[in-house]
Amino acid sequence: FLEDFKNFLNRNNNLFRNNDIFLLRNLSRKGIGFFISSGFYPDFIIWIKRGNKQHIIFIDPKGIRNLGNFNDDKIQLCTTHIKEIEKRIKEELEAESEDTTVGLQLDAFIISTSFYNDIKKIFGEGNYEKVDFENHNIFFQEDNDYIEKILKKVGVVNYPAMNGGSLND
Repeated sequence: FLEDFKNFLNRNNNLFRNNDIFLLRNLSRKGIGFFISSGFYPDFIIWIKRGNKQHIIFIDPKGIRNLGNFNDDKIQLCTTHIKEIEKRIKEELEAESEDTTVGLQLDAFIISTSFYNDIKKIFGEGNYEKVDFENHNIFFQEDNDYIEKILKKVGVVNYPAMNGGSLND
């Protein structure tokens, strides 16, 4: 993941001229964790700051063979719970500040180190397409464009910008 992210930034550095980008390695069991029914510590945190807007993206590369289905707590964190957490944080920040437009966005993704063709047979009922995984914020590292897809999904990059445009504001 680190190499893929570095290569993506190097290939697309013109898109990030007006941004501060930080990639942090989260400490296992000591760093930022989320507790739904059990603890979950995503391996990486990408923080992209542009003006007053901040995107904080939690990334967890892992094999997904044992997650079983989309109801797994880690997958639910990436789809539903992270947005609930974002809403609570924004409400707290807005209550403390006169600014009612807090530019904070939280997202979370699982990067599957398992291959799609191996997983599709055993995950859930065995009939999910790759787009179903992507809709649940699971991207496959085997796909060369998985970093681009994640950044597009969070609204940091749009595909026309990949050809010399600029980031979304």
